[in-house]
Amino acid sequence: MAEQPLQFDTSALRRDVPEVARFELALLDLDGTLWRGNDVIDGASEFVERLRDAGIRPVFFTNNSSRTPESVVAALHRMGFTASVDEVCTSAQAAADAVSQRVAEPGAIVAYVGGEGLREALRTAGFDARRADGKDIRESWVESAHAAAVGLDPAATYADLALVSRVAYRVGWFALTNPDVRLPVEDGFMPGNGAIGAFVAAASSAEVVVTGKPDPLFVQYALSRYGVPAERAFIVGDNLQTDILAGNQTGIYSVFVRSGISGEPKPGDPRPDLIVDSVANLFRQKG
Repeated sequence: MAEQPLQFDTSALRRDVPEVARFELALLDLDGTLWRGNDVIDGASEFVERLRDAGIRPVFFTNNSSRTPESVVAALHRMGFTASVDEVCTSAQAAADAVSQRVAEPGAIVAYVGGEGLREALRTAGFDARRADGKDIRESWVESAHAAAVGLDPAATYADLALVSRVAYRVGWFALTNPDVRLPVEDGFMPGNGAIGAFVAAASSAEVVVTGKPDPLFVQYALSRYGVPAERAFIVGDNLQTDILAGNQTGIYSVFVRSGISGEPKPGDPRPDLIVDSVANLFRQKG
């Protein structure tokens, strides 16, 4: 018997479900979608392979700007997933692309706070990425910097943020890799990337160019990078306010999984196109 083509499971249908065959790209959230903490969600690695078998490219789509693509791949491998660096798309890479759209000068200085992922993304894009160190605030390079970028940086000091704010004020804008103001932890929360960005925005009165979910810019960057139109891509995630809203704002098909932080959608929440318990339930079972 010929194998049946891959199909979405429509048992939790919220809108018309298109044929899976129309899709070429799947933007996959990580924590809460493929794993929870240190535990892989049952069937997640098999789900990724079913995408590949169907000719759909999986892209590991993350707001975490601290990690390099190589470190994301290493984490995926530890969790039992097959992945390559080219299949990782981070908000840091989108930030570097946003800077490239506004700054044409090769080797231009970009002042930033953030982790290794943001530094590498900026340097890969051809910029002279310089971590904002408050001790340098009166150095000549600060006045010649062409752009500023803000990622999550627990080690950033008041003086470091002052330096980035000065650059943002002078150039009139800065890139922000993640707008989340709170970072959930076991006993509550810590200030998130968005809180750092709010500091810089308030101090500089500069335009904030958000390059992480739910901003459409991140999805648009991914579509452009992989050469896929919006109607041939879908996004899968557990966060209604980031993953699903990102899909809705860019017109790509959105799949909400109950396996993460959001629970059941409530009135007023961003509305997904399809709801399933986990990625293991997204497609009809073979047979």
